[in-house]
Parts: sequence; C-alpha cells; structure tokens
Amino acid sequence: MARAGGGRAGRGPAKGRRAAPRAPRQERGRRRVEAILDAAAALIWEHGVGGLTVHGIARRAGTSIGSMYHFFPDLDAVVAGLAERDVRSFEPVIAALAARPAREWALLSAAAAADAIVTPIYSFLKVHPHTLLLLATPRAGARFHKRREEMRTAGLDLVERIFAARLPVVRPPVRRARAAVIVGTIEGVLTLVNRARVDPGKASDELKRAVTAYLEAMEGTR
Repeated sequence: MARAGGGRAGRGPAKGRRAAPRAPRQERGRRRVEAILDAAAALIWEHGVGGLTVHGIARRAGTSIGSMYHFFPDLDAVVAGLAERDVRSFEPVIAALAARPAREWALLSAAAAADAIVTPIYSFLKVHPHTLLLLATPRAGARFHKRREEMRTAGLDLVERIFAARLPVVRPPVRRARAAVIVGTIEGVLTLVNRARVDPGKASDELKRAVTAYLEAMEGTR
C-alpha cells in the first residue's frame, strides 16, 4: 500500500525537494483532479490526515492509482494540493468581511458584529469540514503554512479594523491585543469542535455568545 512520500514504485522525490502536482491541461483532467481532492477531503474528515492512503483516495475518487500518480507524484502532494485549494476558497470569506464599510461595523450591536464575523466562517467550514484538520500537519507543505499565516494576519487586521471603527479612541497596541484574543478564541474553539465532532450549530451559537460577551466587555470599558 502506498504511503506518504511514496512514488510510483514507492520511491519519493529527491531528498530535500518536494514533488509538485502536475497541472491538468484538459477539462477531463481538471475534473479528475477535483475528484481526487474531494476524496482526500472526505477521508481526512472521516479518518484524519494520518488515515490517508493512495489506494483509499483512488477508491473514493473512482479513479486508478496510475491516474493519481499522473497528477500527484506522492501522497503529500495530494495533501498540499487540497490545502492550497482550501486557502483559495477561504480568501473570499475574509475579503467580503474586509469590504464591509467601517460605518456599518460601527453601527452594529455587539451581538450583530459577532454574528457577522462568526457566521461566514462557520458557513465555510460546513462545506469544508476537513480544513481545520489540515492546519496542524506539516505534510500540507511550507507554501500552505506560509499562506495560512498570511490569512491569519489578514484576520487579525480585519478584527483590528472592526475595533477601530467601533472604538476609535483605543490605542492601536490595545486594539491589536484584543483582535488577537478574538481570532485566537475563534480558531481555538473551531479546532476543538472539529476534533471532538461537536454539533456545529450549537458550537456556532456558543462561539457567538462568547465573542459578543467579549465585545460588550471591551466596549463597555472603552
């Protein structure tokens, strides 16, 4: 059975060099790549990243081992490709929140602001429930982890701008610290919920309650 890092005959790429996926040139190839990534996503959600095998992905995708190796030289390349797809899919979520005018954020109640932040993230994770399980695996590749940090920074910048709109008199270092608490709370709760298979709807409600309480406490003290 093929394992992470294995090539066509169990050989991985040259030491120190990560093999790159091959971009499909035809629509049929693109559909096959998407099917492979969809299969990997489903298996990660069911069994974790450590439960992935080339044979398992091929069976779930309804394709052959040879077809998989045509597009992905090893199992790590599949994981990296899925991680990259997830980042691209999540970018519009942050972009949409960032595009909301500061005046709108300033006029929202604490509960409405919490809902506006948490709901789009949970909506994304309902469609991509495996995503958080990728965050802790180095097999997603350096590029993914770099982009993950970029997305985390974008999230911090966004929440800091929300605080600035709602509480313009608060000093920037304090706003940044508060933004870090919000982002850390959301990421931590989502990760625990994902691993423990807690009901997403109930967890979302509780997370909104926690973010609302924090916003009310911070905005009450100014």
